[in-house]
Amino acid sequence: MKFAYLFLTAFFISFLLTPLVKAIAGRAGVVAKPKEDRWHKNVIPLMGGVAIYAAFLIAYLVYLKGMKGGLGLLIGGTSIFLLGVADDLKGLSPQSKLVGQIVCASLTVISGVTINIIPSVLAIPLTILWIVGITNSFNLLDNMDGLSSGVAAIASLTVFACALALKNNEMAMFALILGGAALGFLPHNFHPAKIFMGDCGAMFLGFMLASITVMGTWKEASRLFLVLSIPVLALAVPIFDTIFVTVTRTIDGRSVAKGGKDHTSHRMVFLGWHERKAVTTLYLIALLFGLVAYASFYVKAYVSITVVTLLFIVVFSLGVFLSKMTRRKDEALPASPRDVAYYKNQSELIDALIKYKRVIFEVVCDLCLICIAYFSSYLIRYDGVVDLFNFGLIAKSLPIMIVIKLLAFSITGVYGNIWRYIGLNEILNIVKGVILGSLVSAAALVLAFRFEHFSRMIFLLDAMILLILMSAVRVAFRLFREQIFVSLDAKGKKILIFGAGDTGDAFLREVRKNKAFNYWPVGFVDDDLSKQGRRIQGVSVLGVRSDIPRLVEEHSIDEVIIAIPSACEKTKVDIEAICRESGALYHQVSGIYLR
Repeated sequence: MKFAYLFLTAFFISFLLTPLVKAIAGRAGVVAKPKEDRWHKNVIPLMGGVAIYAAFLIAYLVYLKGMKGGLGLLIGGTSIFLLGVADDLKGLSPQSKLVGQIVCASLTVISGVTINIIPSVLAIPLTILWIVGITNSFNLLDNMDGLSSGVAAIASLTVFACALALKNNEMAMFALILGGAALGFLPHNFHPAKIFMGDCGAMFLGFMLASITVMGTWKEASRLFLVLSIPVLALAVPIFDTIFVTVTRTIDGRSVAKGGKDHTSHRMVFLGWHERKAVTTLYLIALLFGLVAYASFYVKAYVSITVVTLLFIVVFSLGVFLSKMTRRKDEALPASPRDVAYYKNQSELIDALIKYKRVIFEVVCDLCLICIAYFSSYLIRYDGVVDLFNFGLIAKSLPIMIVIKLLAFSITGVYGNIWRYIGLNEILNIVKGVILGSLVSAAALVLAFRFEHFSRMIFLLDAMILLILMSAVRVAFRLFREQIFVSLDAKGKKILIFGAGDTGDAFLREVRKNKAFNYWPVGFVDDDLSKQGRRIQGVSVLGVRSDIPRLVEEHSIDEVIIAIPSACEKTKVDIEAICRESGALYHQVSGIYLR
């Protein structure tokens, strides 16, 4: 009966509160207006997630207060809900939103909700990535009336049933009240929708489902396949839609971050289905995967693996079919990467396609480096042996350090730089970020744990290793692009650069970065005898001005670039005469421009 009370309480609170939220949002002007890249055609009130969150919160406080893992879920769920509210009201940048999601996930991990079947040094970052990934999956899935709330309800009930089979009552109860809250909102959100849940609802549902599925891992390490497969099967629809949209938009050269009418549900409608039929079909797919997850408890492991494999093959085939059919029939989708009519202007395309992806990559890369550096500092400090006690210290301190250091990096300007142009200023930003993050992390651990049992040497080693890793990764990226990549793509007009000084160095860098020049630098020429045989960015100084005719003939040089803007006019005239004698074309560099 307690399960019934849980579900019905959450359901009726959500169901009865949603019309009130709708009325308040409408009067306050918090609405979703039709846009070119959005599916709805009418002005619809937002903030339906308030009713979902309130239903979960009240049911938790009435029935589940004090239950194991509940505090971590409540802290993380409340923080992600507030982040969604801020996004609905003000509109957050992708970078701020991503950092906020990582902070919210880290708060939940700090409170004890984490994968516990693998070492904490891997479990903590994987848990954070899992929660952030599923949060964004549900945010992307909220693209058609009733889709995200309905799928969330089915996923929640799937997790509830599987949790009962695992005899994990805590996990079951949390999943049940979340399912009741989502299902109570659904009648108001199903086509034609009277209210949208907004980011505060979509992110809350995704965040809570991701966190709840993690709660089941501390009991069932002996049933590894079930532990790993249940979350994936229960959340198959949002995971599939996210992968599908990411792949198709990347192939078409469009932004993954920007909204669009190219989700799985939209493509079903473009094929001639009614909107309700498309949504209902995705409900059935979610239910089918849920049934397979539950049935896995009662059949042999090889049977489950076979059925799951077949299901994924079918879903993959469906994705390929929808992608090809829609590209032929939907005129709203651009035909090629060069067609930017889908965006308001080309700068918007560049910003969405490059900047957002780069920021995500940088944050995820640094998250991994923080974990590697911290664990490595323990290995060095304790001669390669990390015992269970120190693993416990890592587990409770690493989430705090991840949050603080990522925020420190953001504050000190580490993010937003282009790695292939990294220089001294960017390295200094990394130094400032590492120092700030390390100092604030140490202070936070003093406040949280009084720094008991923590070695001070660990934090010095951690800062040094992290600084080296972050700098090395960025510098390696630049070196790879400027050296290895260039050597593998050595083609174009062969040139000699006269002047192995600052201007020649700058011109060589520009040539390597800008393929529009279509130049292949063969070598430098300079009258300074001390530079002979030396190299600049891997390109050798081959001789002096009198050697130009010989070098042109030996290396089949097409052009000579005269990169000595400070030289006197007589010197330039003499060099031009030698170039004419050699038969090669020549240009002079004035600043950074040819003339």
